[in-house]
Amino acid sequence: MSKNPRLVRVALVFLLASVAACTTLRQPQPPAGGEGAVTTPHAPPAAETPLRPVPAPGEKEQLAPALMYDILLGEIAGQRGRLDVATRAYIEAARYTNDPRVAERALKIAVFAKDQERALAAARRWVQLEPDNKEARQSLAALALRSGLQDEALENIEYLIEHGEATPAQTYRSLLGLLVREPDSKQTLALMEKLVARHPQDPDAHFAYARLAAQARQWPLAEHEVATALGLRPDWVPALVLRAQIQLRQGNKELAHRQMAEALERQPDDTELRAAYARLLVDLDDLDGARRQYQKLVRKQPDNGQFVYSLALLSLEAGKLDASEKLFKRLLKLGYQVQQAYYYLGAIAEERNDRKEAIRWYSRVGKGEHWLEAQIRIAKLEADAGRIKTACERLQKLRLAQPQNARRLLLVEGSILSGIDWNEEAFQLYSRYLESHPDDADVLYARALVAESLDRLDIAEQDLLRILKADPDNARALNALGYTLADRTNRYDEALLYIQKAMEKTPDDPAVIDSMGWVQFKLGNLDKARQYLQRAWDMTGDPEIAAHLGEVLWTQGYRRQARKLWDEARKKKPGNRVLEDTVRRLVH
Repeated sequence: MSKNPRLVRVALVFLLASVAACTTLRQPQPPAGGEGAVTTPHAPPAAETPLRPVPAPGEKEQLAPALMYDILLGEIAGQRGRLDVATRAYIEAARYTNDPRVAERALKIAVFAKDQERALAAARRWVQLEPDNKEARQSLAALALRSGLQDEALENIEYLIEHGEATPAQTYRSLLGLLVREPDSKQTLALMEKLVARHPQDPDAHFAYARLAAQARQWPLAEHEVATALGLRPDWVPALVLRAQIQLRQGNKELAHRQMAEALERQPDDTELRAAYARLLVDLDDLDGARRQYQKLVRKQPDNGQFVYSLALLSLEAGKLDASEKLFKRLLKLGYQVQQAYYYLGAIAEERNDRKEAIRWYSRVGKGEHWLEAQIRIAKLEADAGRIKTACERLQKLRLAQPQNARRLLLVEGSILSGIDWNEEAFQLYSRYLESHPDDADVLYARALVAESLDRLDIAEQDLLRILKADPDNARALNALGYTLADRTNRYDEALLYIQKAMEKTPDDPAVIDSMGWVQFKLGNLDKARQYLQRAWDMTGDPEIAAHLGEVLWTQGYRRQARKLWDEARKKKPGNRVLEDTVRRLVH
């Protein structure tokens, strides 16, 4: 049958584990032609072939040869990738035995083979053999629905609702999980309409219908059904939350907020409702309001890790470092989101410029979501402390250990080197990488910036043009090339073209707006330059933009304003090289 003994062993393992029970767990029914009739193994017929006779009751201690043949053939065919043969064989085996496990396996193989017709037949057989099996009923309902057999799908769903051990709400949740995966939303909505018509006074049915309609973006229907559910069960929290979500997804933010606020006024002690209201406020970008709600929740449930975690993040976002630190340390005691707590405690210490404490917390972050970022932050802190060699060695070891993150780690190392004006080292680092990855846009861009700092304008322009050759609409490269030409050459008209194109792509990018102001200054358009640079400064408070804007003001004769601007920028971010060079050049 097979020249590969391994495949035969694989099949026999399955036979011994599950199929040997087929003739003992359930006694096969005798064929219509009389007791004792048996068949001999033969090739599996097509799905339409009539059922073969099953083993006689007297043979129940033995593995029926025909059944063994079908399952063995199915397993070997599956191992060889012949899913069509495997499906036919297993469907035949499912017809031949009364063990539901064979029907279940036939179904799974048919689904994997995308054989809709045989999958439906296997599901029907599974339900026939095991009518109380929830998974079998769900599978048959889904396949029937996909085949356009709504009545059959509805019959199985009704069975689950009426006979399932779960509550109606749990059954409807399971049903929703089944229906939302179906590609034809019209079919699923039509099915739910019929189901709701049979259960017009069941709020769970209307709620499920509303959720399905919302998933399909059928907003009027979703609103109607959730309103019906609330009419049957007033102030039902899940329905109140869904109603607000439906309004929010339609852009009706004020209505969603008002509905939830009014509901909370009626049920101020309902924790689930208050938590939902807090999440809604986050969605509405009312972070202070959300923080106040989570404070109330934490006071009520101080050991609820999710509430503590949410409040800790919102407090950190609000700059309340002491409060956030206490909350993250509480999470450590609760044993909830421990790795995240370590990471954010490190971030808090870093914000306080406590490098030693920050490194201590970051070092405790284990493998997971924040581990790599924690290692990168440790390297940057080491570099800030003057331990450049240690930081670079850390990043180099990480590159070897995590080749999938090698490019990002290389860019971090390069930014550390260029940040301390080790531009030649950064240039060589990028150049070595580009030898094997000559078209990497991010590394080309990074090398262009350090090349400009090294006065290698030909290489900077070459790298940026290489990026633009592959991606002519790359706004970052357009802006960098335009700014470099405006700042370091007299090719102002050419620079203006690049910057204009970058502005078309990203009109609200302050870096591009700054470049536009600077090229206008170089072209002698001082009023235009001042307008652009003032806008960019108002957006960011960046000291380099202050240097540019101050120079325009200085040139226009507004020297007192220029000095005031530079002093403000120095206080915000002291030590900026471009700003200090500008002040030194113009003032001294």
